[in-house]
Amino acid sequence: MNVEIKSYLKAEAIVAAASNFFINGMIAALIYHKADRVSTDTVSIAIDLVLTCLLTFTITALFCRASVRRTKTAGILKTGNRIVRFLSRLFNRPVLFGVLTGLVVAIASFTLTAPLFALLGIQTLPFGVYITLKCIFSALLGGSVTVLELYSGMIAAG
Repeated sequence: MNVEIKSYLKAEAIVAAASNFFINGMIAALIYHKADRVSTDTVSIAIDLVLTCLLTFTITALFCRASVRRTKTAGILKTGNRIVRFLSRLFNRPVLFGVLTGLVVAIASFTLTAPLFALLGIQTLPFGVYITLKCIFSALLGGSVTVLELYSGMIAAG
């Protein structure tokens, strides 16, 4: 991968991370603006992660597909990795790509987060702590998703 492609991916990831940081933070703040504490039981965590991941992955897939087409970088990279080729073919259907990968990441995140909160006995978080964690998670998720999706779009599906 050349320097121009790396710079392009980095710039897009930074913009996506910043956007997700603010947008998801604002949405969470609007939902919980009158709450002193936010519930973090397993059901609440599952709902929050599924909604966040599905929306982030699906919306980002649509924007990334448009970006790859606009910059004419679709299919410019080759790989022998079967998983990456599968993701590249799946990227041709951005909504399906967003839903499937979003669900996989939501399940993986849930299996890491829910047991940790249960072991620590955390049933609620103060509003400020929740918003801070949500914003950081959303920024990391948004930047990572953007790189994954743009790279998937740049791989020749063949």
